[in-house]
Amino acid sequence: MKVSIVMPYYNAASYIRETVEAIIAQTFKDWELIIVDDCSPAPKTTEVLNQVKSMDDRIKVIRAEKNGGAGVARNIGIKAAQGRYIGFCDSDDWWYPTKLEEQLKFMQDNGYELTCTWYEDANEKLESYYTMKQAPRQSYKSMIAGCNIGTPGVLFDTKRVGKKYMPPLRRAEDWGLWMNILKDVDYIYTYPKALWKYRHISGSETSNKWVMLKAVVKMYQTVLKMNVMKAWATGLFIFLPNNILKKLKKIL
Repeated sequence: MKVSIVMPYYNAASYIRETVEAIIAQTFKDWELIIVDDCSPAPKTTEVLNQVKSMDDRIKVIRAEKNGGAGVARNIGIKAAQGRYIGFCDSDDWWYPTKLEEQLKFMQDNGYELTCTWYEDANEKLESYYTMKQAPRQSYKSMIAGCNIGTPGVLFDTKRVGKKYMPPLRRAEDWGLWMNILKDVDYIYTYPKALWKYRHISGSETSNKWVMLKAVVKMYQTVLKMNVMKAWATGLFIFLPNNILKKLKKIL
């Protein structure tokens, strides 16, 4: 098995079939999809996931014993993964058909252990309105100041870096994983092409900046071992509007 794709599932019945269809349509065929049900309370969750599982024999469904958040669900999937490369796709996002083929070639041609790709921000109907681009490469030090890497765009090579797991956080756990891997490798390299779409759903927790700020502060404390003052100061400089930051820099 070449690639293991880990997908946490929680109340995404409206989107998961479209997401899985995009994975099945991949031009690269040597993959497994591990869907981890994070104890979704939605009616007919078992029925929905059984229907999805029946779409392809490369799909596996695991049910978590209790709700632990996306990071814990992904860790269950990582533990069960049999592929050399591990990637992620959330149950409401979408991949272009050549996503795996192009990204794997990029990694193998250059000998990279950890990569990401550009992606498109899209509405609930997957209509794209912005392309999110990352720097050609990012290090542990540079990524302390912020992370615009989408989880479904990442692949890492377990043969080179081992199996790595997300820290015990409810949010910003993916950023924490990239930072942990970057302790062992020099860079995460970016494939400069949008190969997937991030579906923005109104009212989701990731659209709440205060929630995300607190999550980032906790990640700094847990993964980077910052003290409380430094964690909040660093987090505020990321989230405050540019005009306020300019005023603060003049004062400081």
